[in-house]
Amino acid sequence: MGEQHSVKFPQEVIDEYAALGVDLAALFSAGHLGTRMGVQIREASAERVVGTMPVEGNTQPYGLLHGGASAVLAETLGSVGAMLHGAVTKLAVGVD
Repeated sequence: MGEQHSVKFPQEVIDEYAALGVDLAALFSAGHLGTRMGVQIREASAERVVGTMPVEGNTQPYGLLHGGASAVLAETLGSVGAMLHGAVTKLAVGVD
């Protein structure tokens, strides 16, 4: 799993924030953990966030997806949704 992946927003979401003067890519990061685990945002709006994460490299000893990896994906997508729901006037972060 040595290659690095960065979280990507759909271009229409980037453009919407850019029109408001916000550099979304600079504002949001999946952090080192989300990036290292290959989390990618496929669709993002205040109502719905869809993302992917590879199973390979994120498994428990029996070769199945690790429960902690599922938590990383859920926390990342939840944080993106909360941030987009708050729009440009509020800042949301996940802590629990």
